This record gives sequence, C-alpha cells and structure tokens, in this order.
Amino acid sequence: MNNFFPLTVKELKKVTSDSVSITFDVPDNLKEQFDFKEGQYITLKKEIKGENIQRAYSIWKAPYENVLSVLVKKVENGIFSTYSNEDLKQGDVIEVMAPQGNFVPELNSTQSKHYTLIAAGSGITPIFSILKQILKTEAGSTIDLFYVNKTKESTIFQSELSDITSSNLTIHSLYTKEASSNTSLEGRIDKLKCKVLHSTNLLKVDSDEFYLCGPEQMIFDVKDYLVEEKVNESKIKFELFTAVSSDKAEEVVTDFSEAQITITIDDDDFDYIYKVDKADSILEEGINQGLDLPYSCKGGVCCTCRAKVIEGTAKMKINYALTDQEVEDGYVLTCQTVPTSTVLKVSFDD
Repeated sequence: MNNFFPLTVKELKKVTSDSVSITFDVPDNLKEQFDFKEGQYITLKKEIKGENIQRAYSIWKAPYENVLSVLVKKVENGIFSTYSNEDLKQGDVIEVMAPQGNFVPELNSTQSKHYTLIAAGSGITPIFSILKQILKTEAGSTIDLFYVNKTKESTIFQSELSDITSSNLTIHSLYTKEASSNTSLEGRIDKLKCKVLHSTNLLKVDSDEFYLCGPEQMIFDVKDYLVEEKVNESKIKFELFTAVSSDKAEEVVTDFSEAQITITIDDDDFDYIYKVDKADSILEEGINQGLDLPYSCKGGVCCTCRAKVIEGTAKMKINYALTDQEVEDGYVLTCQTVPTSTVLKVSFDD
C-alpha cells in the first residue's frame, strides 16, 4: 500500500554547496516498513507555501549501514529541493512513503561478477548505494565506476568515495569543466565517449551487469552504444532522475469519449468521469477531482503512482519503472495510464 508515514529529520548535512543529505529517524514500529534494498528510493511529501509537494529521492546509504538517508540537490525552480536545502531543519517532520524501486541488483555472496556503474551528478545517489552493497556482499566481484561532474569540487560524495580502499573498485572521474591528464576522461558521456572509453579498454562491454543513472540523453546514448556492441539488454539497468521527453510517449487512441473510473485507495472507492479529450492520465484527472493520490515524477520514471488494474483495460504511454512481470500482473503507472475501456477500476491498495 502507498501509505505515507511521519518521520522526523534526524540529521541534515551539506554534501556540496547545492546539495544536502537528509537522514530520518525511523521508529522501531516502522523498521520493517522502511527496510530497503540498494538502489531504491523514498517519496517525500510536505506542504510548502500552501502547496502539497511530493518528490522521490534515492537512498544513498547501503542496506548494511541501516540508515535511511537521501540526497537532495537544489535545482532551478525546484520547490522541494530549494526548501530542503534552505529551510528544512533538524527535528522537522516529513511524510515519507516506504522504499520503492526496481533499480536493484540481485546480489549473492557466492557470485563473482564485473559490474559497470555509470552516473552523472546527483545520479550517483542510488549508484553509491549499489556500489557499497556489492563490495560488502560479493567479495569476488569487481566494479568500474564512471562518474561525470562539472568539477572535482562540485562532485557529490567525493570524500566518501575517496575513503573506499577496496582493490575491487576502479573509479573513473570525468569532468565537463575541468581538464584531466587523461583526455579520454574529459567531457560528458555520450555515444562517441563510449566508443573512446571502449577503445582504451576502460569501458568493458563484457561486464556482467550495467547500472546507469543520470540525464536522459546520457542514459539512452550509453544504452544504445552497448546494444550496438551486442550487449544483451537484460544486462542494462537504468534509472532516470527526471521525466523523459514527451516525444517518447506513445499515443493511445480510443473509440470512446469518456470512461467511468473507480480509484481504490486506503480501502475507499472514488468514482469520476474521465474525458478522453481533456485528461492526460487517470492520475492527473483524479488529482483534479480532489483525490489525494501518491505521485512524484509524473513522467513514468518512478513507481510512486503504481496501482493495479482490477477491472477493465488501460494502457501506459511511457513506462521506465515497472518490470515486465509487474506489467503482466496488471500493474500500471497511473501518471501515464489512460483507459482503453469505458469502465476502469484501479487499486493503490494491492
């Protein structure tokens, strides 16, 4: 169930000039709900200046550390990120949803794999959690981390990464506004840069698994390059930290003008009429009807608005968050879902 729980801010720590780590105090009675896996995120909800704001942020601690901490980087016109960096205080209470997300490796102490992790900017947050858990769990596994930032000074978790002394980890730092002694490690990661890194034997296309997190263009460039190099797509996992471009959305055409929608949340049913020519998604229309529904990105890249189709049929315009199995089981991202039947019932409780 997509419930929010009030958690107290235990610690605030500036990581860079424009990013802050928020650590929550999880009471004993909620420990089980807030167990998390490496690479997962939590959704935070707060009323800011009279507006209810919900945003998802990745957990940067590893599960073995048993600490619930997220990293919030201030972005231009970002209501929640600005509040977190400028106004949030220790002792404040924020509504927090239990951990979610499928950006999670299946680790086993008996495995000996090679992992390639690629991050840019604040995309390091879930990658750092994954990295630490791999090193803790799989003594026989090795990791290449490619990490892109503007400068060394602006690098999130620079000191924390420097403190890791494992010989199983190789860090390749790339800077877009700072020179490097190795020219192949300058600039952003795109398809051409992948080719350079591959040709210099830094990027290993025979890695067992790839985990990518950062801007949309970087992720799809890397993915396209790897696929062109015959890497099986099942080995490539990625998480976007912003909504994808609208031109990637699939158009859904129906032969009816309106549908009857029933939303189940917290054991209550709510009905409304969905007008095909006016509504963008069942989530957006539900919110317009006054329903308090869970969401974060509204762009098909997180699972916060996940619900299950109970009756009728529906289609998602974009899905970068649900697994194939979840889709097969009837789950949808309601922020991307439009009805393809005149009656549609979905439940946030399943």
